[in-house]
Amino acid sequence: MLDSRSIETAIKRAQEGNRSERDWIIEQYRPFILRTVSRVCKRQIRWEHDEASIGMIALNEAIDRYDGRMGKSFDNFAYLMIHNRLVDEFRRQGKISKSESVILNDNGDLFDQTSSEIASSLEVYNREQSATELAMELLAYDEALQEFGVTLEELEDCSPKHRDTRKQMIQIAKRFSEEPDWIDILKKTKRLPIKKMLEIFKVGHKTLERNRKYIIALVLIYACPEFERIRSIVSFASIEE
Repeated sequence: MLDSRSIETAIKRAQEGNRSERDWIIEQYRPFILRTVSRVCKRQIRWEHDEASIGMIALNEAIDRYDGRMGKSFDNFAYLMIHNRLVDEFRRQGKISKSESVILNDNGDLFDQTSSEIASSLEVYNREQSATELAMELLAYDEALQEFGVTLEELEDCSPKHRDTRKQMIQIAKRFSEEPDWIDILKKTKRLPIKKMLEIFKVGHKTLERNRKYIIALVLIYACPEFERIRSIVSFASIEE
């Protein structure tokens, strides 16, 4: 969106109390706020909607809390802050329970579990339980994803749309995480060992390729001990049954 050096300089000045710099950042990120809120809510959001106001509050929080030493871009950090603030609000209103992921269809109706169980479940399950540690783990997960050409923001779009397919991919990822040789291949080549997987799973080559990013995202959660908190928050129980 903006040159990272210029935006980080403006953020630092805003954190020091420079109101004009804060106003400039907010003005530059107004389109970003609407895009992010619309993506999370799965419907078009305009400034007259309450969700847009929540997004604006979250952006202000992101300005206050951002630290470039975390190694993450401000855009990614702001996206997570806006997403988390919206999910908190949905839960406060009782639209979803603490264990549910959140996603809205085009009519604004809530689904119980969908392809966003990763991207939409990756947020604080309980603010009183290691909120800061979880936030840092989410950032580390986002960084790990990017090594494989995946971002948190696109997970919803690349996730399978049908429940049966999601269930199948989750089962594949879980089995994958139990194969050390496959894990090594994935880490070294940044690619799935498709041929080896086809020998085990009753699934087509095209299906594995089409769901490559989704499988990798799941494998990282299942196989990497550093993402234990994320694994405990993302619930696959109802899909795996």
